[in-house]
Amino acid sequence: MSKKPAFLDLRTAQPDDALRIAALARWVWLDRYAAEGGVNSTVAEYLKRDFDEQLLRQSVDLNRHWVIERGDTLLAWAHLDDSAVCPVAVSGPAVELKRLYVAPHSQGQGLGLKLLHQARQSWPERSLWLSAWVGNEGALRFYRREGASLWGEAWFELGGQQHRNELLGWAPLEPEA
Repeated sequence: MSKKPAFLDLRTAQPDDALRIAALARWVWLDRYAAEGGVNSTVAEYLKRDFDEQLLRQSVDLNRHWVIERGDTLLAWAHLDDSAVCPVAVSGPAVELKRLYVAPHSQGQGLGLKLLHQARQSWPERSLWLSAWVGNEGALRFYRREGASLWGEAWFELGGQQHRNELLGWAPLEPEA
C-alpha cells in the first residue's frame, strides 16, 4: 500500500474541479442529511440538480470556491456567494457561505477551519452568514465554536417538507491597525 502524501493544498477551485466537487458534495450531503438511510427520488433529483457538474463548472467561474486536496484527492470544498441576500437585516454588505463540505473521513482534521478562515479573509469588510440545518449538530457546534452568532432562522424545502435551519453569522473582521 502506498503512503498518502502529507501535503494539503488549499487553493482556488478551477472549472476542471467541478466533477470532483459534485462527487464530494453528493457524498457529504448524503452522509449528513439522508437520515432514513436511503435515497428516494426527491433526494436523487435534488442532488442531480444542485450538484450538477456543468452548473458547478459555471459557478466556479462566477463565484469564489476553494478546495483542499491531498495529491489529486479532493477532501473539502467551500463556496461563497456575494450575490445572495441575507434573509435577516444586516448592517452593511454581507456574503453567504453557501457550502462548506468536508469529506466524512477527513472531518476533525482542521480542514473546515481552514476553509472558514479563507472565507472570512476573502471579504473581511463584509459580514459572513450561512444557513445550517438544526439537525446538523456537529456543524452548528463548529460554527459557534468559531464565533458565529445566531441571527435567526430560515427554512429549506425538499419534497414538500420544511426543514428548519439556523441562520448564523459573523460581523466583519476588524481592520488591522
